[in-house]
This record gives sequence, structure tokens and C-alpha cells, in this order.
Amino acid sequence: MTDTGSAHQVRYSQDGVRHTLEIVVPPEAMAERVERVATAYRGRIRLPGFRKGKAPLNMVRQQFGGEIRQRVLDQAIPEYVSRELEARNLEPLASPQLSDVDYSPGGALGFTVQFDTAPEVVVGETEFAARRRKVDVTEEIIDAALGDLRERAARLVPVEDGVVESGTYARCQISLLPKDGKGKRLAEEDRFVHVGNEKAIPGLNDQIDGLGVGEQREFITRLADGYPNAILAGKEVLCRVTVQELKRRHLPDLDDDLAKEFAFDDLQALRAHTAENLAEHLEREADRDVERQLLEQLRANNPVQVPSTLIEQRIDEIARRFAVDLDDRGIDVRNAVDWNAFRAEHQTRAEQLIADELLLDRLADDNGLKVDDEAVQGEIRRQAESSEGGNARTMMSLTQQMRKDGSFEGLRRTMRRRLALDHLRARATIEIEGGEQITSDSGDFN
Repeated sequence: MTDTGSAHQVRYSQDGVRHTLEIVVPPEAMAERVERVATAYRGRIRLPGFRKGKAPLNMVRQQFGGEIRQRVLDQAIPEYVSRELEARNLEPLASPQLSDVDYSPGGALGFTVQFDTAPEVVVGETEFAARRRKVDVTEEIIDAALGDLRERAARLVPVEDGVVESGTYARCQISLLPKDGKGKRLAEEDRFVHVGNEKAIPGLNDQIDGLGVGEQREFITRLADGYPNAILAGKEVLCRVTVQELKRRHLPDLDDDLAKEFAFDDLQALRAHTAENLAEHLEREADRDVERQLLEQLRANNPVQVPSTLIEQRIDEIARRFAVDLDDRGIDVRNAVDWNAFRAEHQTRAEQLIADELLLDRLADDNGLKVDDEAVQGEIRRQAESSEGGNARTMMSLTQQMRKDGSFEGLRRTMRRRLALDHLRARATIEIEGGEQITSDSGDFN
């Protein structure tokens, strides 16, 4: 153990950005702390037979021993950790993780803390090469995009005379009962079933096949583990289903009438607009692919040890956004996702994203790239004008709110990283499929 010059002892170790402090506080130092806390307790309490503040300390310690112990630990541990961090000039990225706390009254206090610090980031090699896809908007691509528009314009139309079959939409009255059919209903639904795609109630697709409107069928099934009602998920039940209405999905013709549904004069105008949007989209995708190649080379040539603390925080953010999206769509976030598998799946990507940010921040520092308040406000204005609702809020109130919640500085960091990425791209040699090259001398990086 290493004596730091205080009453406690410390064993310190470091593995890259991960730091470990094993601290032991001797019994006499802990006894003094217990005495102070017990004395403070005595001054606030009244025990039977004693005036306030006059009860014997040993009686106070005996009766409030658990609370006194916790108060001592709550005070001592942060204090000793703070001393060590200051003495070693260490700045944790997040609150140190506490473990192995060992303390009994009259004895020494031992505990361990671990934490990450920011890695040292050095950017050396930055002159890279990338290939850029040649954008070619073919008639086949345009036809596929117009097909998607037809899908968006599809309507459900009633089936006058017919029976349930794969692909139809059947509005069903669904009652779930105990397996023996006795007792109260467990659940009841009135909803459309897309026949052939139903998954929540196994067997429903086959059981209603061939039924007409007004017809009913009963069958026993085991509900899917992801069934929306968590109490019934995975349970075996009797399902009673009555077909109430039938509809089919109708795709409109690809003609002038469809174009007018999307506010164009005719099909030719819609086709021209679609081609223009596709070209812009494919150009952006080609640019993003170039940037992906450059960032991969930046990471490979300038390795960064990304702290696990930052990785976990980023996965938390990704998981939180995904959970909100599921909840907005009415999906039970508890049963719809294996969250352990989700976190493992996003581990590598989170690490790459953080490495990119650390490297771009260093690149911006090295090249003196800055984003002033006026530029940030201009971006806020642009985003506000392009979002739904336009200028519903004044720039002043929006900016004040963003400064208050930290998103103003967050946007500044994002814009600064964008400048760093532009700087990286300007130094790169970019070969376009077909042989043409774009270099920093051409002045054309779009």
C-alpha cells in the first residue's frame, strides 16, 4: 500500500483510461467519525428518561447504530475519494463506481472505486482516399419509387360478397376466455386482422380462413410471448372470433389522378419531381458513404481507447430513444425487446460513434476550427423554419431555452465536428466510379 500522507492507505492502479483506487481508513480514524456523528445524533433526539441531548452516547450508538453507520459511510467515502482525485489530478468522466465496502463498528473501513478518465487523443495521419458512387437515376429506380407512392395511396375497400382469405383485412370481434370456456372473459378486442400476418394470436390466420361476415369460430391457442397484455402473454386460452367486416387493399392506378393526390398537375410532373428527389437523395447517400470511409480510416490510423463509461452512456441514450419510439407506437417496451441483446448489438457502433467524435474534436482543436454564436443561431433558425409549425416560437425564447437545457452547446459541438469532417474530406483524394478524381485542388467536394 502507498501512504499518501493522510490517515488512510491507498492502492492505485491504472489500465488505460480505467482507474482503480482501493482505500483503507484505519479504525482510529473511523472511531473519531462515529463519535462525531453519534454526538450530533444525541443533540437532535430525546430518549425516554433523558432530556434532549443528554442521553449517554453508548445508548445512542446502540439504538441508532444502523443510521449512524450509514451516515458515517455517506460522509467518509466521498471525502476520501475526493482527496485522492485531487492529489492525483484525476477527473472522472462520471461518478466513480463503488464496490467491496467493508466496515463494522470499531474496525477499519475498506472500499474500492473505479472510474474512467478522458483518453489522450492524437490525430496524426489525415490524408486518406475514398471511392464515391456515381449517381445514376435510372427509369427502374424511378418506377420503384412511384410504386412506393402507390403503396402510400392504397385504400381499404369493402368486400361485398366474399370470405376471409390470405391478404384480406377482417374486422373481428375477438374474445379470449379460460381454456375450458368457463368463467369471465379474460380480454376482448375489436380490430382488423391482416390475414396471413397475424402473430399475436397463433392460429388465428388459419382458423378464420374461409369464414364469411357474421360467422364465428372457437379454438384453443397459446398466446405469443409478445402479446400486448403482459398478464396473458404465453398463456393458453380459448379464442372466440366473429368476422364482422371484410376489406381488401386497393392500389390506385399510376396515372394523372394519382399525381393530383400528391398535388402535381399530371403524372409527368410527378415523375420529374420524383427523379429530382431521387437524385438528391442518392447524392447525399454517396456523400455519406465517402464520409463513412474517411472516418473508418481516421479511426484505423489514429486509435482511441474509448472509455466504457461513455459507451454505456451512449447505449443508454440509444435504448431510451428506441423505447420512446416503441411506446409512441403503443408497443409494450418491457416485453417487445431483449434489452440485454439490444445493448450487446449496439456496443460496437456506440464505440465507433464516440471514437469519431473524440477524433473530430481533436482535429477541430488542432486546426483552430470554431463555430460562433451567430452561426449556431443561424442553424437554429434554419431548423425552426423547416420544421412543422415554422416560427411558432421567437428566436430569442428558443435560444434561451436551448442555452438553459444545454442543447445550444450540443449543437455547437455538432457543427464543429461537421467542420472537422469537411476539413478531413478536403484533404482526401476521392475517386468517382468511372475514373474521375476529386482532390483538394478541385474546389468541388459535393
